[in-house]
Amino acid sequence: MMNEIRYYLTMMKNTLEQEDEKAFKPTYIVCAIKLPSGAIELQVNDTSILEKINYILDAYDDNMTLKTNSVIEIKNVMVV
Repeated sequence: MMNEIRYYLTMMKNTLEQEDEKAFKPTYIVCAIKLPSGAIELQVNDTSILEKINYILDAYDDNMTLKTNSVIEIKNVMVV
């Protein structure tokens, strides 16, 4: 079963790749990332949202932990 954050990002990616003028065009992507210290960091991007989604899907495994450091984990994502 796919992690629901990964599922959501995959669905958002598919929507953004469509050339439909009526398709949703987000303004921001906000990621809540758990750091090795246990702190939650919020990352906000307002440009290159599709590229950010592609990076996340590539850099994080199926459980949304960073492939190069499994202590770092995406806890939540919001695309608005």
